[in-house]
Amino acid sequence: GHPNDSIAPGKNYPYAFTVNNRGGTYWYHTHAHHLTAKQAFGGLASFFIVEDDDQLRLARALDLKLGETDLPLVIQDKRFNAAGELVYQPSMMEKMMGYLGDIVLVNLTPNAYLEIGPRFYRFRCLNGSNARAYKLAFMRGKEQLAYQVIGTDGGLLDRPYPAKQAFLAPGERLDVLFDASALQQGETVFLKSLAFDPMENDSMMGGMGGGMMGGKGNNSMMQMHGGGRLADGLEFNLLKLVVAKAAQGPREVPARLSALAPLDIAGVQPRRVKLSMDRMQWLIDGRRFEPHAAAFDARRVVEVWDIENAEHSMIHPMHLHGFSFQVLGRSNSPAALRPLATESGGLTVADLGWKDTVLVWPGETVRIAIDFRQAFPGEQLLLFHCHNLEHEDADMMVNYRIPA
Repeated sequence: GHPNDSIAPGKNYPYAFTVNNRGGTYWYHTHAHHLTAKQAFGGLASFFIVEDDDQLRLARALDLKLGETDLPLVIQDKRFNAAGELVYQPSMMEKMMGYLGDIVLVNLTPNAYLEIGPRFYRFRCLNGSNARAYKLAFMRGKEQLAYQVIGTDGGLLDRPYPAKQAFLAPGERLDVLFDASALQQGETVFLKSLAFDPMENDSMMGGMGGGMMGGKGNNSMMQMHGGGRLADGLEFNLLKLVVAKAAQGPREVPARLSALAPLDIAGVQPRRVKLSMDRMQWLIDGRRFEPHAAAFDARRVVEVWDIENAEHSMIHPMHLHGFSFQVLGRSNSPAALRPLATESGGLTVADLGWKDTVLVWPGETVRIAIDFRQAFPGEQLLLFHCHNLEHEDADMMVNYRIPA
């Protein structure tokens, strides 16, 4: 997936490849240069689900069937006109901040609704939105119900991890088990996105010299975004779950899901990767995208990167092409994230396992480890970019090169 390989109208690009990924919930989407946001918003994206022995073992243990009790959920916010047609017309401010919809769809469905039975359900959540992050929780009235995170971007975790809230940034996946066995027939539970401070006003104060917008909050950003009805960081429903079936299933989740060996980073000196804004332009290491030039070389070893976001910035979901990585730690995390940091190093459940996208908050540094040892011959040119698709199209993206 490289913008240099875009397919022209009327042309084709045949290719073949071996799927050697771990089993997991992957996805694919258009990557046309300066058209990714518009084309993905219009629908050029879908799931790519990979099975392996660990995935099949879990499905047998919990009697999970894809499309029935194992459900991929793509969450997207869209805008429509009066005729029900998609509208993608970002203003200059929306091109800089990200294009927000005013209606949220789950699997292309507004007000999504699912009848469930008192048993385990697996929800493979994908944030397919251009720019909006979600804070996922299952709510019965005002009560937050516990769920178990079993997988992230690169497949299953080593074991289930308990959670009640988790952030899901554009491009990220979160694989969860929800236990409905204690619910009574007729009860209703909502999968919601809870309210949070997206810290977008901080970026405006830094990018425009400060003083333009006072304080935090969403009202001013909603106006800057073009007056959409659904401002960033608001609480809203995603999926309504109604207990209407008598279906039963196994009650015990396996204690072990897969094998996850931590990368050996002894003696590795971190590479600093800085995210910033200059004159209304989002940058990586002070650079904007140059299609045929590499910002840096990655050696065929294990590397550690410190991804540093500027203090006056906004959230950036940073995505690596070609390789998965492990998140090692977070520092200087904001108040919105700190209560969710239940693992060592300030990590949340959404940071565990193998990842290809990680959310970096304003002022925060996220440390990741990547194993670039691989058998593919020849020089490779791969991408590292923000998965806010408007940021990507505005060239918040760099090539990195793996020498032959």
